[in-house]
Amino acid sequence: MNIKHHFFSSIILTLVLYPLVGFYSLWAFVGGYLIDFDHYLWSMYRNKSFSLPKAYKYHFGRHKKRNYEKDLLHLFHTWEFIALMILCTVSSYLLKLEFFYYMFSMTLLGMTLHLALDFGGLITMKHLDARAISLIGWIKRKK
Repeated sequence: MNIKHHFFSSIILTLVLYPLVGFYSLWAFVGGYLIDFDHYLWSMYRNKSFSLPKAYKYHFGRHKKRNYEKDLLHLFHTWEFIALMILCTVSSYLLKLEFFYYMFSMTLLGMTLHLALDFGGLITMKHLDARAISLIGWIKRKK
């Protein structure tokens, strides 16, 4: 999915949540847009470069290639990271840590929107194998 779509959908989600939770809604933007920082991390690992323009170029249009690279590891897009976010949300709620509860829950909402858009795009392009959905599974495949 194009980063512009994630940016605008995260802004809309933030604006919808604002009347309900106030400035905590900004965490939905973090989860919905900045989750893609892991694309940069993967690009640094894969290309051995810290260049942000090179990372953008690497990911942009990659899916259009006939023999696109498969099984990319985007850490923040894995089931394990989602489970960690759910655990943090539930724990902060049970411990009555209001700031952390809103931080984790709003970030998780943004991530959910982001991942729904991503998987919708991957299904449409028939590229469900483009991204690893599990860190543990990816590690096992790379052994």
